[in-house]
Amino acid sequence: MADLRRHHGGRMTSTNTRLIALNTAFVAATVWAWHMGYVQFAFNGDQSRVSYVIAAIVAIGVVLAALDRKAHLLRSAWLCEVLGFVGTLVGITAGLAGADLSTSEGLIAAGNALYAGMGTAFCSTLVGVAGMLWLWAVAQVVGVGEAK
Repeated sequence: MADLRRHHGGRMTSTNTRLIALNTAFVAATVWAWHMGYVQFAFNGDQSRVSYVIAAIVAIGVVLAALDRKAHLLRSAWLCEVLGFVGTLVGITAGLAGADLSTSEGLIAAGNALYAGMGTAFCSTLVGVAGMLWLWAVAQVVGVGEAK
């Protein structure tokens, strides 16, 4: 906070105030989701563990933006979305791995395995989209990606 005030004549700028408000809202939503069990569900359902990488990217991105290092924000938001999609592919691939489709029992087993793999697929996508939205919103507040 002292650095923010020093760079702006001893007062906080409108952008800093909006950035604090935005991140406070996202943190409050995350705490609420944690309390409701949604965060645990998403991270436990992602067997690929891509969600942890996405969470780390979001945390680092938000901290760097608060330190006025913001050129990375849109690329980081895009990376969160791509990693969520990679988790989707991993989940579907894991669900179909070793499937024996030559018999009806094998087909049923493959369907059950694919259904189990969808947890990874959808959970990683959910975390990726949430991370992308958070970083994109931060980028909009700090003016990254605006037309010059």
